[in-house]
Amino acid sequence: MCNTSSQSISSDYMHLSDRNTKVNGTSSPNLKQSHSCNSHDLWYKTLPSPLLILFWSVLTYISKEFSLFLPRFQSHAGAKTFISAAYVYDEDETKFDNTFLTYGTDYGIGIIMMYAVYKCLSAASPNDVSTSFSKALRIKSALLFFSYALSVFAGGYAHYTFHGVEALNTLEFRIWWTICVGSVTFAGGIMGSCGNEIIRHFSMLQQDKRYIRFHVPYVHDILWMIYGGFLTYVCAMGEISYKRPACDIFVAGTSQFVPTAYVVLSVMSIRWEDASHLIEGKLTVDIQEPSLSKYDQAVRYVRKIVRNVCYIGFFLNAPLLPSYPCYVQYTSLSLGVVNAILHLNLTFAWSMQAWSLRKFCLALNLVSDKMDEKQH
Repeated sequence: MCNTSSQSISSDYMHLSDRNTKVNGTSSPNLKQSHSCNSHDLWYKTLPSPLLILFWSVLTYISKEFSLFLPRFQSHAGAKTFISAAYVYDEDETKFDNTFLTYGTDYGIGIIMMYAVYKCLSAASPNDVSTSFSKALRIKSALLFFSYALSVFAGGYAHYTFHGVEALNTLEFRIWWTICVGSVTFAGGIMGSCGNEIIRHFSMLQQDKRYIRFHVPYVHDILWMIYGGFLTYVCAMGEISYKRPACDIFVAGTSQFVPTAYVVLSVMSIRWEDASHLIEGKLTVDIQEPSLSKYDQAVRYVRKIVRNVCYIGFFLNAPLLPSYPCYVQYTSLSLGVVNAILHLNLTFAWSMQAWSLRKFCLALNLVSDKMDEKQH
């Protein structure tokens, strides 16, 4: 869809170039090249068609249904743990921890995530903060980790404040818990939008196609906002609500499978000089051969360790879904201890995401337009 729009725009620019050539009476290859580059840079701004929006809406709905289905049917323990509540709690099934091990670790993660927000925003070229190639990714990454911070701060407040089933059945608790869970569902859309920046700069805008291992379809930011917005609406309506409120977070996390896979595939779609065996494509370029891409330095900056941390960080929370029911059904650990263990995992996963995305931001600061000037 985007490629068709790009070709149409490119054709219009080339016609304009031909008219300019006829007026001047001379051929201008530099002008043609400039127009070609400009048209190539416009494809990602094309709005998605109604048909594509409809298709994406169906995919979003399927993702929602999958997120609701998997936790309950993954195991016998899952069926006993994930019992729907729709924000109506009772004495028999409801379990909600109010100890420091839960709300204290929530607040701790929140502080770390706010630091991640600062580090992502500050990962800019000191001489070109406002127009840096990294600007969009810095902002989107900061929004991602701010949504995580908002989630755990709201969750920590709820665990500290609301004691007993009667308190959980109040509108105030529902608002705070919707913020807690809804921040995670909406974060999925922001995460996918971060993947867009990796695809756009490291894949779609590459002049040197040797860097491309395979093409990942570009999903417009509007579509990702539809994804995150719909799942957050579902959360607010009570469809992602269980007798154990902690279960809500696991369902919200499951809904991030699509954007998580999108981000990881966006990185794996690029060929790297120090490629990891089996999972990445190897880039082989003669050292003496002149580079054809202004992204050459940026690609070299993203080393294997950065990419591996990225892969692990974005999938590290996956084991929490099957492990939580096992903890609460088959062990004698208190809810506070279980929550502290899970929060430790969250801390590592989200910190690894933040560190790797910040490295991608720093890499984009190395993109140079001088390469384009040489080509023109």
